[in-house]
Amino acid sequence: MNRTVIALAVVLAGAITARAQTQAAPTRVPIVFLELADDARYEPVRAFGRFVLKALDHPYAGAQVGIEDARPLTRASGADHQLERITANSIDDMVVAIIRSNDAGVAWFLLDAPAEAYKAVAAAVKGRDLLLFNVSAPEDWLRRDLCSAEVVHAMPSRAQLMDGLTQFLVSKKWRDYLIFRGPLPQDRETVDAFTRSAKKFGGRIVATRDFTPGTDPREREKNNPALLSAINKDWDVTFVADANFDFAREVSYRTVRPRPVVGAIDLEPVAWHWTWDHNGAPQVNTRFARYSGGRHMDSPDWAAWMAVKMITQSALRAGAVDFKPRRDFILGPGAFDGDKGEAMSVRPWDHQLRQSVILASPLSVVANAPIEGFLHQRDVLDTLGDDDAETPCHLNR
Repeated sequence: MNRTVIALAVVLAGAITARAQTQAAPTRVPIVFLELADDARYEPVRAFGRFVLKALDHPYAGAQVGIEDARPLTRASGADHQLERITANSIDDMVVAIIRSNDAGVAWFLLDAPAEAYKAVAAAVKGRDLLLFNVSAPEDWLRRDLCSAEVVHAMPSRAQLMDGLTQFLVSKKWRDYLIFRGPLPQDRETVDAFTRSAKKFGGRIVATRDFTPGTDPREREKNNPALLSAINKDWDVTFVADANFDFAREVSYRTVRPRPVVGAIDLEPVAWHWTWDHNGAPQVNTRFARYSGGRHMDSPDWAAWMAVKMITQSALRAGAVDFKPRRDFILGPGAFDGDKGEAMSVRPWDHQLRQSVILASPLSVVANAPIEGFLHQRDVLDTLGDDDAETPCHLNR
């Protein structure tokens, strides 16, 4: 073989190698995390205007952990997922950011916004090739009435949370409930969800008492737990709906009968709790603490982590980088491990992520619903939240 032939062979081999390396290079896939500036949900919860009772934060750190967890999958999946954070000044700006990003080729979004934002967002993105993952809004009407095909709800619905709580109460044979209801729309929605769950699982509402936050002595019949609980009937559990958290902290040990307190305090139904120590949870909590500066992982943090996990794993398991086969996998046969025990999947009728509900006291996990003994003909996770026949949303029909 002469030198010319050898040189040509070397050049050709180099070209083939370079082409193979180019083909093997992972495709950059952006995931946009969208949040709203001055989101009132993240204002610190204070007592007397001074003491911070709860310090909340946007769940961006959860998404960061999800991206980091996906790094080992990059070469195998062919997708290099990159997280981009956008803070919008208004809902209108949020809509503009989504449309511009989608026009530029972005198909994956995590939305950290109040429920009201979804009305404008869902109308603007209808029919577009994208998926928006709700990571912080539990409102049931988003799943039932808005019913958007472009939205996947990683955050559990209020119906799921209340069903999980009620299953636990009924399993303990605590069936009679006294409700303290706050003045906010969220409080009313929470009570509606709990009342529906009680009816669903055989519980009974003994009485619903509306309270007024504060310590005004002129309102003592509405802000004093002892006076509010002075009713003729007995009950097993006191349920408190208090989005402001100010009244809830005054209820324990102050009712006229010694009864457990659940709902907004003492025993809460949540998507995630920092003391959950099964199914790989300690490792998730440790990684999250590193990215968040040491705070505990909360429910929206978990939902953001889970949404990123669903997006990144879909590339590997659907065998594609393109959007449509991955979307079809997520909304179809995809099953995902959320480190809560049961395999999770998206309900085809309302795009709510099936998931277990953690029932937690401040410093420990008490139980994980579905509770043993509550069965379903298809998936035990469908005992929590709206089943196909229970919702007006039917995206699968």
